[in-house]
Amino acid sequence: MQWIGSAKGLGNVPTPEINTASAASDERRSPANGNRKRPRVRRGKLWFRIHSLVGLNLSLLIGLICLTGTLAVFASEVDWLMTPSIRAAQPVALDDTNWQAIAASLAEHAPDDAIDTIETGPSSAFAPAAYTGMPDGGRRVIRFDPATGVVQGEHSTLGFKSLLRAIHSHLLIGGPGLTIVTLTAFFLLASLVTALFAYRRWWRGFFRWPQRHRGARVFWGDFHRLAGLWSLVFGFVVALTGIWYFAEQNGVRAPAPDRPALSAAKVGNVEAAAYFPKALAAAHAAYPDLAIRRIDWPGRAGEVFAFYGQEGTVLVRPRANAAAVDVRSGDIAFTHSGSDAGVHRRISEAADPLHMGYFAGFWSKLLWFLSGALLTIVAVSGAIVYAKRLAGEGDGHVRLRNLAITLALPLMTIGAMVALLPGTIAALG
Repeated sequence: MQWIGSAKGLGNVPTPEINTASAASDERRSPANGNRKRPRVRRGKLWFRIHSLVGLNLSLLIGLICLTGTLAVFASEVDWLMTPSIRAAQPVALDDTNWQAIAASLAEHAPDDAIDTIETGPSSAFAPAAYTGMPDGGRRVIRFDPATGVVQGEHSTLGFKSLLRAIHSHLLIGGPGLTIVTLTAFFLLASLVTALFAYRRWWRGFFRWPQRHRGARVFWGDFHRLAGLWSLVFGFVVALTGIWYFAEQNGVRAPAPDRPALSAAKVGNVEAAAYFPKALAAAHAAYPDLAIRRIDWPGRAGEVFAFYGQEGTVLVRPRANAAAVDVRSGDIAFTHSGSDAGVHRRISEAADPLHMGYFAGFWSKLLWFLSGALLTIVAVSGAIVYAKRLAGEGDGHVRLRNLAITLALPLMTIGAMVALLPGTIAALG
């Protein structure tokens, strides 16, 4: 995150309030007074230089990641608008989803598919979905009427949501892309922290409207600071959760809940569907507070049905709460609750709800969308400020060199994404 370009060459632009030593003290230390020590860089200017180096040189890359993350907040809703089969034919409350009818229809419709998961959508307007692998190697999503369980359509796994997530999390370039994305969280955090140290009394700027009459450079600098202040808390949230993703990627994963060894024996879809009503009843009896949102089919979960959902514990993913039932016997294989997790696992479970903003339904998603849009504007306005600064520094060769250094990483990343886009679309489809 970046708030303003360097003050060098700003002319009439007001100098930001920074932490400085007294003028008299600086004068006593100057070479003119016989002091041979090099003049000390004032602390406020040092923080400002770090802020410019860390933030402004990466504005375009950070802006791209912020933009795709912002759009991903409502990506499911965009898919809902674009694909008719995603819309529930007869919307019912999520807790009233007819899982038993859906399981029977699924086995009948796709008896030879490798079924992974059945899950509800973000709201009752979405038709429940089953994700399966077809015998020919392709993948599909089957949609059901939540009230009757009747198959109401199917579509490929390629959609607005899947494509946006591939860009936002991996930049379409796989493992190296994930590393780049999670590393930007460190730069974002550094930009936030250095901005707070560089500008004294920053809390007074929440209602300072940008000055349009002072020229474009002043306006964009003022706008950059204002947008940065209003997205400050959100910026810290996404930066810290992004750093957590980096830690998880590099070996600091939370321990999984204790589970017994499960048989991986193959269970046919028709046979599994016949056992499903008994398993569903057993899960409700063992975990009555569990509001089921996802079911892993036997094969993916071992020779069990695994039921996941919410039960009142805040800031956990549905997978944190589970009840697994042996397919044939109907016995409980294991249960676990997010409320029983240790500190390490609770932090891990909280990362997704906080980073993606779905912890309080539609309203938290709306807040995250608006905040993400503001953070994207901060990055773009930072790039504008920096570009205007470069335009006024040095001769043509110096300006060209600085611009090339600034654009190198974003352009290489975008070039790799464009080259790999067809393959990504083919894989998702």
